[in-house]
Order: sequence, then structure tokens, then C-alpha cells
Amino acid sequence: MSSIAEIKAHYNFTSGDADNLVKLRAVMQRRSDEFVAEFYTHIRRFANTDKFLKDETTVKKHQDALKMWFAGLFSGDYGERYFVELEKVGAAHVKINLPAHYVNASVHFVRLYAVSVINKEVIASDESAYMQRSLEKILDINLDVFTSSYIAEEEKVFLSSKVESTLIQMANRFSHGLNIILVLGLVVLGAITIVLIGYDLLHILDGDLEKGLLATLGGLLMLWLVIELMDTEIKHLKGGKFAIKVFISVALVAFIRKILIMSLKSGETQAQLSLIAAIAVLGGVYWLVSKVKD
Repeated sequence: MSSIAEIKAHYNFTSGDADNLVKLRAVMQRRSDEFVAEFYTHIRRFANTDKFLKDETTVKKHQDALKMWFAGLFSGDYGERYFVELEKVGAAHVKINLPAHYVNASVHFVRLYAVSVINKEVIASDESAYMQRSLEKILDINLDVFTSSYIAEEEKVFLSSKVESTLIQMANRFSHGLNIILVLGLVVLGAITIVLIGYDLLHILDGDLEKGLLATLGGLLMLWLVIELMDTEIKHLKGGKFAIKVFISVALVAFIRKILIMSLKSGETQAQLSLIAAIAVLGGVYWLVSKVKD
């Protein structure tokens, strides 16, 4: 990260900007409670806010820290200690895996809120415009430091960034190739299943109706299984998520087909009961996964 002096120079942050922010301190301190309330109204719109603010203790701690950070914007002291505190805030965001987008959106809200206060409280237009520029500079500096924490986390490497990037690309290509082979294997398996269904239909023509119907039904279940796996794999190749429900349903179909085959034999009652118990367990797992997904 650049030195404090370099960061200030890059944003042309001068002693005049610091003086402007100090002039706003009393006004902003009077509105600190209002600021926190409106800030929380803003972040509650984010999809995963409750994931990071899990309970009242966490919320209270965050609100106190938020007030301190907001007050620090107008402290007038922007030396080494101030930047160390900003780095701690950025590191805390990275530690809890807070999306960088949330940080950017939050700083944007603070900018709009503070500018609206300046417009209400500062009469002279020239002075208010100057204060707004100073405010924007300090917020940009804050966002710069926060962003640096995310960049520093991303730049962590084991060997070298070039070597790791090459390894990741090779692994991705190899994985993609294996997925293509898997799709081709499913195509072949589907063709074989169709042949098997045709063979099972011959039992019906031979007069063994019960065996032919049950065997054909088992074959159709296998074909459905292959179709589902192929469809899931194609979606995965297009960037879809891993569908665990499909693999549970595959196991269910396999057990059901096994029961159909065993029903043609006598003396397999105990084994059938074991399979029925396994199907009940898998059915429960499938239901739980479906509820979680919903």
C-alpha cells in the first residue's frame, strides 16, 4: 500500500480540506444517531445483511463502530493512526467475507447523506461546494484503503501468481475435458439403455407378461436416470450449479429398479425390506435437500 503522504497527494487532500471537515464536525455529531438509523435502513436492503448482523450484540457493536468511523471523518486528524484504523476496518470486512460491492454501495450512501446535510446546514453556496469536495476526498481515501484490503487478500500466493494462474487454467481445461467425456459416456449409456428396453419388450412378446413389464419399467427408469444426469451435466458445462438433488434421485431410481427386479424372485423378502428402508432414508434426504433449496 502507498504511504499516507502519497495517498493524500494523489487525492490532493490538503490542510484546507482537513479544516473544512473540522467545521462540519459539530453538525455531523448532532446527526450521528440519525445517520446510523438511515444507514441501517439502507443496508437492510442488501440480500445477506442478516448473515453479517446475526444478533443484537453484533448489531450494537457494529453501530458503535459505525458512529466512531463517521465521527473520524470529521476529526481533522488524518495521520498514521487514522490510516491504521481504516486498515483494520478493511481487514475486518475481508475477514467476514463481506462482498466489496456492499462496501462500495455503503460509502456511496454515506456520501449522499453527508452532502444532503451540508446542503441543509451550510448557507453559503461557495463554502458548501468547497466542503463537499473535501468530504468526497476523505470518503474516496477511505474507500481506497478498504479496497486495498481486498486486493491484498486476492494477491496471496503460494508459489507465484503466474505459476498458480497457469495451474488453475490447466486444471479448468482438464476438468472441462473430463466433463465432455462424461457427457459422451452418458450418450453411449443412453443408447445401450434403449437397446436393453427393446430386449425387455421381447419378454412380453414371448408371453412372459409380468417379467416383461417389470423389466421394461426398470429400463425406462434407467433411461430417465441417464437423461437427468445428461441434462444436469450439460447445465453444469454451461455454468450451472452442482445439483445434489439429481444424484440423490439417481440413487433412489437405482434402489427402486433393484426392488422391481427382486420382486420377480422368491425368497428375497429380507433383502427387499432392506432396500425399502434405504429408499425411505434417501427419500427423507431428498425432501430435506428440496426444503433447503426452496
